[in-house]
Amino acid sequence: MDLLRHLEFFVAIAEEEHFGHAAARLGMAQPPLSQGLQRLERSLGVVLIDRSSRGARLNAAGRDLLPRARALLEDAQDLRRAASAHGATPVRIGTVPQLPIRTVAAIATACSDPPDIVTASSTELLDALAAGRLDLAVVVHPALLGSLQSGPVHRLDTALLLPAGHPAAATAGPVALRSLRGLALATAPRPHGPAAHDLLLDTLEQRGLVTGTLNAPDDRSALVHVVAGRAFALTADPDLGAPGVARRSVAASRCRCACARRGAASRAGRSPSPPIRTSARRASPAGASRRAAAAAP
Repeated sequence: MDLLRHLEFFVAIAEEEHFGHAAARLGMAQPPLSQGLQRLERSLGVVLIDRSSRGARLNAAGRDLLPRARALLEDAQDLRRAASAHGATPVRIGTVPQLPIRTVAAIATACSDPPDIVTASSTELLDALAAGRLDLAVVVHPALLGSLQSGPVHRLDTALLLPAGHPAAATAGPVALRSLRGLALATAPRPHGPAAHDLLLDTLEQRGLVTGTLNAPDDRSALVHVVAGRAFALTADPDLGAPGVARRSVAASRCRCACARRGAASRAGRSPSPPIRTSARRASPAGASRRAAAAAP
């Protein structure tokens, strides 16, 4: 017999004074509720509820045992809460594809317990964060945060990838962006992060380059366009490259990221848990990049 479950039946019937109302309160049918109370009474060796056509009433034994039943149920709930604090679910972190894999790995190791990490666009991550499906999200800055909170903006060094046969690839120093005319920019589609996408194109235009774009939701997709000779790409991944692709520096280029999280009160009306607040502090892109660089061979 499930003692706690049957004690719940007893308390509900005692408080509602009606089997039908108690069954509705517990979200169950009336027959198994009645059967559960009978099993409890048989186990205890005493009748607790007097049944009649007018309802259900506690008898003397029931009135004596009701406070104890409530106390047992409250203690059981306290035990569950205490256990859940020790077996907390992993922190759920979202990262954008533009974040180097070394940085993602460093973010994971920065957490006291292994987190659940998903990769998606800034827009998708922020939607998931707002809906409570994520605890933290590292997104490309700027981004439309709405009611979400953002930590400091971190800048990651960015390299230029271009076809090895392009004249600009012969440049030893930083490449002037205007020398890339004739190549499209392989970058994430605008819906993946409208604010960051528009800022990037505006910045290129200010530096003398007006160009079209080719959809590349991640760095690997961008690399395919570069290998084909159709485009150039900007990457924060220090390991990204391929035969036929030149890697060059580009003046004052940085990938800007920020760690976003829900506000001080979650949708459930509670403040973020200490593990989440700690992870938000430790899992910053800049700190993770430093740890990744230190661990690199």
